[in-house]
Amino acid sequence: MLITLVFIATTFLAYLTFGLEWQRVFGINLHRVLELLDLRKENTLATWFSSIVFLVVGVGFLLLGWGTASNFTISHLNQGIFRLATIGAILLSADEVASVHETAGKWFGRFAAKVLTSLPVDDKGFSWVILFAPIALLGLIIVIFVLYKIIINMPTITDWECYAAYIALSTAFVCLPGVFILELFEWQSHSLKIGITILSCFEEAFEMLGMYSLFFTTTLIARQYEL
Repeated sequence: MLITLVFIATTFLAYLTFGLEWQRVFGINLHRVLELLDLRKENTLATWFSSIVFLVVGVGFLLLGWGTASNFTISHLNQGIFRLATIGAILLSADEVASVHETAGKWFGRFAAKVLTSLPVDDKGFSWVILFAPIALLGLIIVIFVLYKIIINMPTITDWECYAAYIALSTAFVCLPGVFILELFEWQSHSLKIGITILSCFEEAFEMLGMYSLFFTTTLIARQYEL
């Protein structure tokens, strides 16, 4: 969690130090250093970390979807949901590096512009929200509901762990949909030629906090049942 907060902080600092004269210390461009730790940038250490976060979330779902333990019994439907969540998280991990969603968004944006002339200007792939948000939100709601049902039925969970799990699930429920909402605001800002806004920093922060919350919850369950 601490590392996640560090990358969120460096992302905000990279935004705040852009173009400032005092950013050089001992001949070192601090803003350039912060860019390497900026979650908004591609092909950086931050991108690698973000990809790892998605991957470990996938590992957490893998434990629930394929894990076997005598005291861990879930329906075949829930097992299938966790297996699909595993595949989804792994694909998102790869997408963090390859930016497939932005490429798909650019293609869809060009297609949609011919049909819906009222769409905001989009040359950066913001249209991916229209393509993927409905499926992602539906999947998120289902996963959180199943995780919640498992948590409340765990016989060995302590009050503190139960409380922490509720906070984590609530965080995921608020932050991850917030990513799509902030992306829409960024799309509008770009269309109005406002430029890069601090909303992009909040978007990355919401994404990291939401995914870490899912990782916390899945690993808590896996640890309880020794999966």
